[in-house]
Amino acid sequence: MKYTLLVAAFATFLFSCGKGEGSGVSAYKGIDKQKQEVEDLDSIGKEARQTLDDFKLALSMKDTTTTNFIVKEMYDIPNSDRKEHIWVRDVYSENDTLKGIIDNVPQYTKLVKHNDTVAIDQNKISDWMYYKGDKMIGGFTIKYMRSKLDDKQRAEFDKQYKIKFED
Repeated sequence: MKYTLLVAAFATFLFSCGKGEGSGVSAYKGIDKQKQEVEDLDSIGKEARQTLDDFKLALSMKDTTTTNFIVKEMYDIPNSDRKEHIWVRDVYSENDTLKGIIDNVPQYTKLVKHNDTVAIDQNKISDWMYYKGDKMIGGFTIKYMRSKLDDKQRAEFDKQYKIKFED
């Protein structure tokens, strides 16, 4: 009887260890995926800042076929080293300073509120975009997120956005 209980306890122990290891492996894969996404988005933000002159040139041209000038700016989150990325719409230039209106309701930062007019810190831009006719120019983070969707989700996404994406 003691032997049977010992075998049953040992088998339970081995079974639970195997489950934990599988869960641990899955958890590590999830963390790795998250880290990779953060690295990808950081790289995208760097690209957005490096190509910001393209955005500013298009904005300055006042071409009637270009609309919806928007940037995504990073804001500090209290008691965190992370940033909240918030879209700023209706961007315009005033004395070489970009300004616009906060488009999201901030979830974490207390520095801005929805519909505030803000001066944009060009060193804190993590994305920019505008429309030229029915085509999105820029929108690096949107294109990145879209690339993660399967074909059906992507078709639905495209229908909702009502613009053309280049794959």
